[in-house]
Amino acid sequence: MDRRGHGMSGDSLEYTLQREAEDVAAVVNSQPGPVFLLGHSYGGICALEATFLTDKISKLVLYEPPLQERNRSIIAARMEDMIRKGQREQALVMFLQEIVMMSPNEVAAMKSRPSWAGLVVSVESQIRQIQALNEYRFDANRISKLKVPTLVLTGSRTESADLKRAISVLMGCLPNPTLVVLQGQEHNAMDTVPQRFAETVISFLLNNKS
Repeated sequence: MDRRGHGMSGDSLEYTLQREAEDVAAVVNSQPGPVFLLGHSYGGICALEATFLTDKISKLVLYEPPLQERNRSIIAARMEDMIRKGQREQALVMFLQEIVMMSPNEVAAMKSRPSWAGLVVSVESQIRQIQALNEYRFDANRISKLKVPTLVLTGSRTESADLKRAISVLMGCLPNPTLVVLQGQEHNAMDTVPQRFAETVISFLLNNKS
C-alpha cells in the first residue's frame, strides 16, 4: 500500500504516526484472511504499530525501522528552508545522507531509478515523519508482548548507528524474531538486489515454523 501522501493515496493536513498505523490496520482488516505485513524504514514503524491494532497479521517483516529517540528538528528545518528555495532534490539528498546515512553511491543509484522523481515530489513527507519520530517513544516492554513471528532485515553496509541500534533493540525484545543480514547491502536492498530480497522474505513467510 502507498502511505499517506505517497503514490495515489490521499492525505490530510492533520498528521500523526498513529493515523498511519491505523491506515495499515484498516487495509489488513479489509482482507478476507490472515495477512503477511512488510514495512521498510518509517513504514516499518507503521507496520509495527499496526500489529497492536489488528489480530489478522500472521507474520511481520521489518526492514531497518528507525527507532531512534534523537531530535532531528535542526535537519528538518534546514530541509524546509531548501524546499522554500526550490531546492527539493537537495533537501531529499540531505535527508538520505544526514539521517539515513546512505553512501553517495547508494544515493546516486536511487537517482537513476524511475521512483526518484516521486520521492522528490513527496519530500515534505520526510519532514513530518522526522517530526513524528521526534515524538515517538519505543517501549521495549510493550513490544515484548508481540507474539507475531517477525523477520528483522538489515544491510551489512548500513552505516547509520541509529538503525543498527534499532535492529539490536528489536532482536533483544521481540519474543519471536528472525534476523537476516543482507550482505553487501544498505537501506534499499529491495531495489538493489530485488530477487535476493524477495527470496529472503518469501522463504520466511512460507516457512511453517513459527
